[in-house]
Amino acid sequence: MAVNLKAAIIGNMTEIKKAISEKSSEVAQLERELRRHRTVLALLSQSDPRGNFGNGHRPRRRQVNLRGLLIRLPETFTTKEFVKEGSRIKKPPLYLRQTLSRWAREGKIKRVERGKYQKIKKANVHHLAA
Repeated sequence: MAVNLKAAIIGNMTEIKKAISEKSSEVAQLERELRRHRTVLALLSQSDPRGNFGNGHRPRRRQVNLRGLLIRLPETFTTKEFVKEGSRIKKPPLYLRQTLSRWAREGKIKRVERGKYQKIKKANVHHLAA
């Protein structure tokens, strides 16, 4: 009778090891699926053009003070210099060129020639907002 009990225990241990192996592979598969879902969620969060996220909130955009950018430039500067300074604050070149055009139209800076601008001395630098 002791032999049958020993064989039964060994049989049960074998079944338990098999079940553990099956569950381990199932857990690994679930972990891979979870990682894939997290990756997809991160990609969707970055590429949504409207800025909508699953939680209904929009991310806050960091406001950049372009006045400081203008202050660091010489009295007469080129578009290229402005864009180079602006790339440090991670603004697209198109946005920066449009900002120069808008400031010139508003009289905050003076367009000397194509691609060349000059700061206006009499202008109040504090109202140069983007």
